[in-house]
Amino acid sequence: MDVGVLGSGAIVPVALASMEAVPGIRVKALWCREHSRQRGEALAREYGIFQVFTDLESLFREGGVDTVYIALVNPVHYAYARAALLAGKNVILEKPFCPSFAQAQDLAELARRQGLFLLEAMPLWHGALFRKVRELVPRLGPIRVVQCNYSQYSSRYDRYLQKEVLPAFDPAAFGGALYDLDVYNIAFAAGLFGRPEKVAYAPNRGWNGVDTSGVLFLQYPGFQAVLTAAKDSNSPSFLQIQGEKGWLKVEGKPIHPHRMVWKFVQGPDRDQFSTGAGKKEESVQSWAPPERKNRMVEEFGDYARIVNGKKKAEAEAYLQMTLTASEVLERAAHSFQVYVSTSSR
Repeated sequence: MDVGVLGSGAIVPVALASMEAVPGIRVKALWCREHSRQRGEALAREYGIFQVFTDLESLFREGGVDTVYIALVNPVHYAYARAALLAGKNVILEKPFCPSFAQAQDLAELARRQGLFLLEAMPLWHGALFRKVRELVPRLGPIRVVQCNYSQYSSRYDRYLQKEVLPAFDPAAFGGALYDLDVYNIAFAAGLFGRPEKVAYAPNRGWNGVDTSGVLFLQYPGFQAVLTAAKDSNSPSFLQIQGEKGWLKVEGKPIHPHRMVWKFVQGPDRDQFSTGAGKKEESVQSWAPPERKNRMVEEFGDYARIVNGKKKAEAEAYLQMTLTASEVLERAAHSFQVYVSTSSR
């Protein structure tokens, strides 16, 4: 996989260090805007990238790349991904995938017509912990409650309180808790359970109307999911599923969870009254994947495996998960707007 990187922001050095550690990836070129050229050239020197472009079409023509990794600000995701697909390049697109579901659908259809790979850079889906969760969920019995919490006091929040608006808190840039953090909780729920029947988002709004935190409610057949995200406060983050035959909990931030614990109910046992439910329970079990120096190595290794191995069916399955999550995100954002207009009356 010969990669061209679009962007020079904070995530790019992390991504470059990860790609450097994956044998099936060669980073051939980096594109940045003219005003970021100095930073782009510094990154190129640090990571041994021989070409830096400020003209996108030149990168497509002369960069020698078959795949682009797009790490640009949220509002331009669609335009740059579409341009890359039209130029015949596979695309790995940072989250949130697109500002609208219609745009996500358009990119998916274009990628299929072009015979290209289109993957969302969603680390949760490509990690061993998510695979383990998928393996265990059927053993939980009928699911009743899902709870997700991604709370992280933003390093930019104090500046926001001083009326300085950076993209992370700019509604026009699709900033805020829903697009920045709850998108990971949505990926967890949508990736496991698909499309919910109902979606409702209740935000806490800052001085410029952005959602600094909020709670997203998803209604599925037979169970409810409550997804909390906060950029204005902190707490331990987790992903938890409760079923009639057991529960499991993924510990850590959804962007990089580090451990999971679970417990199953074995079956009826009238002599085991200590459980309070007439059920015999197994002891709590736990599992953790091997620690990695860089949190993005696992996902980029998976992208390389899919693209280099031409795993079309697998890529399509991930794309369907992306489309489901994208639709949920849009429905949540619409619910946010309805909430804002009603609560401000």
